[in-house]
This record gives sequence, C-alpha cells and structure tokens, in this order.
Amino acid sequence: MSVRSDKQQTRRRTPRLLLRYLAAGLLLVLASVGSTLWLAQTAEYRFDQQSSDAALARNEQILDELSLWAGRHPTWDGVGPELLELAHDTGRRIALVGGDGELIADSAPTLPRPEESTMTFDPLEEYAEPGTLELRLHRGIVGPFGLSEDQRTALTARAADVRACLGTAVIGSTVWTTGRPVVWATDNAPDCGRTRLDTPLPSEQDALDELRELTNRCLLDASAPPIDRVDLDLSAASARAELAFRIDPPGSEITAGCLLSAQAEQASAVTAPTVQIVLTNLRGNVRGPFDASPGTIARIAIVVVVLLALLAAAAAIILAPTLRSARKLEDAADRFAAGERAGRSGVGATDDLAHVGAAFDRMSAEIAGHETARRRLLGDVAHELRSPLTNIRGWVEAADDGLGMSDAELRSLVLTEAGRMETITRDLQLLALAETGDLAVDLAPVDAAEVVRSVVAAHLVRAAAADVTLAADVEGPLPMRTDAARLGQILSNLVGNALRHTAAGGSVRVGAGATGGTVRFEVTDDGEGIAADDLPFVFDRLWRGDPARTRSGESSGLGLSIVQGLSQALGGSVEVTSEVGVGSRFTVLLPGWPD
Repeated sequence: MSVRSDKQQTRRRTPRLLLRYLAAGLLLVLASVGSTLWLAQTAEYRFDQQSSDAALARNEQILDELSLWAGRHPTWDGVGPELLELAHDTGRRIALVGGDGELIADSAPTLPRPEESTMTFDPLEEYAEPGTLELRLHRGIVGPFGLSEDQRTALTARAADVRACLGTAVIGSTVWTTGRPVVWATDNAPDCGRTRLDTPLPSEQDALDELRELTNRCLLDASAPPIDRVDLDLSAASARAELAFRIDPPGSEITAGCLLSAQAEQASAVTAPTVQIVLTNLRGNVRGPFDASPGTIARIAIVVVVLLALLAAAAAIILAPTLRSARKLEDAADRFAAGERAGRSGVGATDDLAHVGAAFDRMSAEIAGHETARRRLLGDVAHELRSPLTNIRGWVEAADDGLGMSDAELRSLVLTEAGRMETITRDLQLLALAETGDLAVDLAPVDAAEVVRSVVAAHLVRAAAADVTLAADVEGPLPMRTDAARLGQILSNLVGNALRHTAAGGSVRVGAGATGGTVRFEVTDDGEGIAADDLPFVFDRLWRGDPARTRSGESSGLGLSIVQGLSQALGGSVEVTSEVGVGSRFTVLLPGWPD
C-alpha cells in the first residue's frame, strides 16, 4: 500500500513540474515582449540622446574642446578638422552655423540639420564654477594673455631650473592654457629664480594694464572705487590651474563682476564669435526602424505565439528525460530508506542527472561498507572482551566450588584478564580520538635517533627472552619537530608486533633517516611474513591474518591500527611490504624539521 501511494505521488508531481516550467517560461516571454511593447509605445525614437547622461557628457566634452579652440582663434575658419576629430572621438555629429544661417563646418554635411538639436554656443559665456559658484570664463579664453611659442619655450626652461633648484620644496606645478608654467613651493623655500619666473612678460604686462583700464571703466559706470593694479595670481594660496588675476586693493562683488566683464571684452577681439551648434547622433536624428504601429504590435504578438510553441516543445524535449532520471533516483532513495543499503540508482552514464546518480551510488556503497565494518567491529570487540570475561567467570566459579585454586593465583589471573580488557578499551579510545582528529599532540623539537634508541632499549629484555636479535640502525642526531611520546608509541607498537611474529634466532632492526623534508622510520624483521591477500587489511581494527600464529593474550589486535592513526595525527603515513617466509618491513614517514 505504501509503495503504491509513493508511485501515485510521483505521477502527480510530474505534471506539476511541467506546469511550473511552462508558467515560468510564459512569464519570461510575456515580460520580455511586454517591455518591448512598452518601449515601442512610449519611445519617440528621435535619436536625440542629449537627455541621457552619456550623451550629455559627450556634449560637454565637445563644447569644452570647441571653447579651447575658440580661445586661440579669432574666427571659426579652419575648424573643420577639429570637428571631424571630435566627431570621431565622441560618436556625435557636429555642425556649426553662423549668425546669418550659413554653414561654417559640419562633420556630416550630407545629413539634415534638425532644428530641435540646434543651440547657441557663445565661447565668452560665463559659467558658475562647481563648489564655489564663482562666475568665470572658460579656461580656454585667454585673450591677449596667450604666449607665443618662443615665450613658452623660454618660460618652460626657466620653470625647469626652478623645480630642480627647489627639489623637495616643490608642492605643485602646472601650465596655464595661456602657456605660462607655474611652480608652487613651501613658505620657507628659497627663491631659486621664482621671482623672475613669476614676473609678467612685457606682453602680459600690457594685457594686465589694458584689463585694469577696462575694469576701472566698468567700475566708474557703477559708481564704485577704482582699482590700482591687476596682477597674475601665481601664489600657492590660490594654486589655480588656469588663468587667474589678483586685484589691488581687493574689491567687492561689483569689482569681481567688472573684472570678469572686462576680461570678456578684452578677449572678444581674439576669440571666435558666437555661433549656432548642432549636436546629434551620427545618423543625424533620422527616424529609427521601430514604431508602435498596429502592424508592429501584430508582428510582436505573432512572435509571442511562436515563442510559446517553441517553449512547449523544449519542455517536452528537456523535461521528459530529466523526470525519468529523477524518478529512478527517487525510487532508489525509497529503497535505501527501507533498508536496502546495497541498492543502486539505475541512472546510466548517458542519462540526465548522471552525476547525481553516480554520487548516490558512491554514497550507498560507502554507507554499506561502513555498516559492514561497524558490524564486524562490534563482533570483534564482543569476541575480544568475551574471552577474558569468560575466563574470569570460570575461575571465580571454580574458586567458589573449592577446586584447588589459591586466592593469590585467582587474583593474579583476574588482574591479568582485567588488564587485557583495559588494554583493549584504552586502545579503542585512542583510535577513536585519532580518527576524529581530537587526539592531542605536543609538537616540540625532538631527536628522532634518541627516540629510536630508547624504544629499542625498552624491548631488549623481551627480545632476549624470545631469542630474537633487536638492534637500532641509526647514527648521529636526527632533529625533527613532533610529539616524542606519540612517536615512541608508534615505534614501540611496530617493534612489539615484529617480535611477536619473529621466530627464535631471527632478528628485528629499527632504522631511521632523513630525506629532504621527511624523516623515514623502518622496522624490519625476518619473521613469518604476511600473505599478499592479507596486506590490505593489516591496519584494520582487531584484524589478524592467522589467529593461530598470534600468541594468546599478547596482542589486542589494535596495535597496527594505532600506528596508522598516530602517524596520520602527526601529519605522516605508514606503509608495509611483506613476503611470507621472508619477513616484513613497516615504514613510517613523518614531516621533518621545518625550514
């Protein structure tokens, strides 16, 4: 009943997924087409982009360049190449028309000139400086203050000498649009020729005198006090990057206004006159190919229908295989939840969701392996603990029945078996900590050679009792950074394992050496060896290749698992090579002394 219900739910989910896909696609199509319709109905398609930020920025660039050109030329004759270069750089169509309506220059003379894109351009028009709102002329309007090429060359060389003399005392420098270089220095800096550099040239002084006269004429008309001097403002306090003046005595707003109007009057003689300027896009505002006519709307409606049909076909092509793969994965998950750990998804490598199916299969196989290992571990632990518990119970019952065992003998046997159980539980706890990464290690400078010798010395008595030769094969100090106690435990477990599996008359050797940044420890014996089929399992918990060859009570079956866990906790690894009847070699690789 439950399986049938799950299948019914799967069949109900399939059309819902299809409907959601179609609904999402329909919403996307309608939103796209609706936006297109809205634009078609509301846009004028005049190609006049002066209202956009990008077009405004390009227009400002054009007006700035034309103002610079106008400040250097008294007429607009010869401006054609400048217009062509600006049109190429900005992507705008530029045309200049004189006051009489005659075309002066045009970057696209074959296109019509729309009236709505025509505006008046006066190079001498005042503008408010951003931030201070101070009225100024454009920086390109220099009037008679413009310097000749020879004057510029001479002042430039003089400014270079001043900067070289001042060195680190220079706080800034610039070149005015008039061609004059300006250098600013700290207050306590030496003169270094700055006085000579800042002295106006004769042509500049003449222009300053003329500017003073024009300003005073304006002030006289305004019934304001006249000024005595007009100088170039070259001070560091001003730090102007363009032509600036300083008047003496400082005046009021009326004085500043008269100075500005005098500057415009003075520059008018050498500045190009006011013109009409046309700024459009490169097409000249020709009407675009789109409109909001009924025919266009009908064509868009047809496109909507076609898109919806294609969307439905795409849903059938794309979703059907995907849904089949999804149903396989869902069935596999249901079987897995019911306890079938070895179940597979059934999704092929060429199916949709193949990667998901492969991941599910890997997960299922890994969990099944963990489940098998867990059951085996529980069985092994139960077996290991059952034996000493059975022995203890048997001895206690025998003592109760008075079967000839002294109290001292009973205590000795019970303590031996209790110690065996304690060893098993302690080793299991150590393995659990190592596998979870919670094992505490105390890294410190260690002489690995000394650790090897200590481990060998600790096992000499046991080796002598077993008639096995035990020797350390290490020379000189072997510095490394590790946990000496954990390293000793690793080597002790390997030596103990080698002694258990080496017959009388055999030998066990413990060697160590450094290669690059790695320290290599080897425990080699000529004992009974390990079969090739058993090598992959030697580090498993409670595993014994041949229980008959393990001396009862001498091993918990966890020694090699502990070796692997401790090696990994110290940042290394352990390997084994062996041959039956020849012997075994266990190799531990640990990080050496860091650079």
